[in-house]
Amino acid sequence: MSYGVAVAGWVALGAAALGLWALSRRAPDRVAPPSALLRRLATGPVARVALAVVWMWAGWHLFAR
Repeated sequence: MSYGVAVAGWVALGAAALGLWALSRRAPDRVAPPSALLRRLATGPVARVALAVVWMWAGWHLFAR
């Protein structure tokens, strides 16, 4: 994977997070903020481990290479 693809991946991830945050500010009754989404995703121990593994995989493939 080239450096440009890695940077593009991080930019896309950041843009998605900012977009979700902006939508949650404009329509709080329809779109949950990112913190609420992560809180709901990490409700149980298995989900927390899965979330950590996905985060580590994304970090390794999008940043470390």
